[in-house]
Amino acid sequence: MHEVERETVVAGTPEEAWRAVVETDWLGEDVRIDPRPDGEVSARDEGRERRGFVEEADPPSRLVFWWSEPGDEGSRVEITLEEAGEGTRVRVVESRPLAVLDAYGSDLGAAIGIRGPQALATA
Repeated sequence: MHEVERETVVAGTPEEAWRAVVETDWLGEDVRIDPRPDGEVSARDEGRERRGFVEEADPPSRLVFWWSEPGDEGSRVEITLEEAGEGTRVRVVESRPLAVLDAYGSDLGAAIGIRGPQALATA
């Protein structure tokens, strides 16, 4: 599975960090997140635009959403927030599980409305 993981500790409570994630441009320019299951996600960053939907929202500790650029493979973003001393640990994991599923011939991406890579041809 293709995956990128980042972790940092920020000042403030998990509630404050949650607001920064869902109400500010922390994830890019002009970010809009409707933080509830099936809520819409959109963001622009350096001329790129991504759109998607929220899979899971458990304020102020966990937000999971899918997004993709037009014509690109979708990725799953999992953000967890937890108290860490006098701040909040923010862990972000972005993965492309559809690449693995598509490699086995499952077109889950199409089923949930996100374009995945071409399935490998079977011999």
